[in-house]
Amino acid sequence: MTSINIIYPGDDFSEAMKIRIPVFVEEQGVPQENELDDNDKISYHVLLYENEIPVACGRLYLTNKTAHIGRVAVLKKYRRKGYATIVCKSLINLAVSLKKADIITLDAQTYVVELYKKLGFKVVGDEFLEENIPHFKMILEI
Repeated sequence: MTSINIIYPGDDFSEAMKIRIPVFVEEQGVPQENELDDNDKISYHVLLYENEIPVACGRLYLTNKTAHIGRVAVLKKYRRKGYATIVCKSLINLAVSLKKADIITLDAQTYVVELYKKLGFKVVGDEFLEENIPHFKMILEI
């Protein structure tokens, strides 16, 4: 059984870090000091639980009339179950419900661009490196 929990800006998001550190730092080699940033404090964090265990996460923060999705991660053992899609849909729905943004942006790792296209995002610009990982900027008008 899965469930979703939203952590509000300023609240404790340490459970999200229990997912992000193994995925981004340990698996993908992102320096730990770069994984946590100032946007975490102003973000809504979405956590997906399987049988009360946090297994997937993502975050959303707002600047001007833009919502930014990022740090979408699923623990290795729980991949290929559609959890990233569930987290992303929750983040999109949250952005829409807040009624403070006209577009949603994200920087997608190249290997997951197709997942975001299925959710309605469009690639804008050329591939670029972030933390030595290939990415594309993507947008979704809301």
